[in-house]
Amino acid sequence: MPYTADISRANPACFLFLIDQSGSMTQALAGQPEQRKMDQAALALNRVLDEISLRCSSGMDIRDYFHIGVIGYKTDPAAAAALSSLLNGTTLQRPFLPISQVVDLAEIEERQVRESDGAGGLVEVTRKFPVWVRPTAEYGTPMCETLDIASQAIADWITQNPDSFPPIVINVSDGMPTDGDPTALAQRIMNLQTSDGNALIFNIHLSGVNTMPIQYPDREGQLPQGDEYAPLMFRMSSVLPESSRNQAASLDLPVNENSRGYVFNADMMALVRFLDIGTRAASNLH
Repeated sequence: MPYTADISRANPACFLFLIDQSGSMTQALAGQPEQRKMDQAALALNRVLDEISLRCSSGMDIRDYFHIGVIGYKTDPAAAAALSSLLNGTTLQRPFLPISQVVDLAEIEERQVRESDGAGGLVEVTRKFPVWVRPTAEYGTPMCETLDIASQAIADWITQNPDSFPPIVINVSDGMPTDGDPTALAQRIMNLQTSDGNALIFNIHLSGVNTMPIQYPDREGQLPQGDEYAPLMFRMSSVLPESSRNQAASLDLPVNENSRGYVFNADMMALVRFLDIGTRAASNLH
């Protein structure tokens, strides 16, 4: 059965996050006028990177079970692709760092949050938050160029790690590519494989269409009307492997053997939950 490889420091897994930084990400999440797409995407990613680091922690030791890459994509004023590898010390050709090195790159901020006071009320407290990615957005959405670069990076990683749990690409976007149809390029990534199975692509679609969130659909007929890019993003998404389906089912999410790694109009809670399910697909840590 694929997607069962044990993950260890000698045989790590990898996650490549693709973050849409185009101008339309300055828009509000549908139905949440106070929440910009780019802010929520960055916050969710920072929380998930922190969760991954905690999962790899043993006392003061960070075990390198995972290699992490983060690529931001937008265009420049001349409409040329302006991609960047967002982890210091990496390049688009070599975007990955072991999780222990990723942890060292975090900037620590203090933020005021409201928490339960244990007596039915709320109290404002100061908490420390690690920050790797900050929100930014301008110009166009070179999704085709980004997936092309991602496929090369994934192929190179697989060459070095041929028996590892398959790489997972998580694309966070409002789904409006400005450089053509990315479907074939997404399929190219999904055709790459280790001995444990094909690479996976999961998509978080932050739409401006005000409708209820849709999570893990199994057919295009479940997608909302009014967003022409929803079918595209659905087709670009992998069918959830059994390990991801089991994690989703444990959270009482309706999934079946045809459900895809795609969510539409996720709010903050759903964003983090989606990313966590995606990353927990690789969970056999040793």
